[in-house]
Amino acid sequence: MRIPPIIAVLLATPCMGATERADLLRFGNGDQLHGEFTGIADGPSVLWKREDIKDAVSFKSSELRQIILQDGRPSKSLENLSHVGMVNGDRIPGIVREMDEKNVMLETEFGGMLALPRNKVGLLAPSPLGGRVIYHGPFDKDDWMMLHNDYPDGLPEAKDKKEDSGKLPQWNFSGSAWYWQDQGTGTALVRKGGMPDRAIIQFEMAWKNRLSIAIGFHSDFSKPGGDEAEGGEIAGNNPVHPASLPGLF
Repeated sequence: MRIPPIIAVLLATPCMGATERADLLRFGNGDQLHGEFTGIADGPSVLWKREDIKDAVSFKSSELRQIILQDGRPSKSLENLSHVGMVNGDRIPGIVREMDEKNVMLETEFGGMLALPRNKVGLLAPSPLGGRVIYHGPFDKDDWMMLHNDYPDGLPEAKDKKEDSGKLPQWNFSGSAWYWQDQGTGTALVRKGGMPDRAIIQFEMAWKNRLSIAIGFHSDFSKPGGDEAEGGEIAGNNPVHPASLPGLF
């Protein structure tokens, strides 16, 4: 499962312990390789370098699905969230300054003025989120915390795999997304700082097989008491016993 912004409790792929700000190569068959992106060569192909390999290795671009640079963290925050969406799924941040029948002129912070072929542009997003932006990400895992029944104030970082907190199912952060692959449930992913009383929330999510998810808004994760704790039907088309939900919920 893949979640790029907000509060949620979901599923994913573990991140290997890599050097901080390392690059990541993802292949079409699901494999991934940590290392350093060094450029693009004829073919086209991508040049990749690792500490355990003497010379750079080239991979055909047709074999690749995604290249994540600097662990998905920008060197600096964008001043504007305006962007252009390409027909191949790429998104290029910048401000549209001019457009004619052939090109879309995009002013960017990283490359100045770019001329994009109009037939390759599928979306113009001058104000994609609208209004005042409270949070946009995730670009830094420190903005989030994990909660569990045994650690209601947040899971401590396990220095040793043998520690109790290291044995609990945990989320992994990689490439501006959170991933979960454990078969169990009960570990919640929570954004620090909470959210205002009124807000528009948008997030993207991807999963394999069947989806199982619980999302809490303004939740204090306290356990119910009295009659509510004994169970009962939840209003809806398909009543579910609370015991079937993760322990925190």
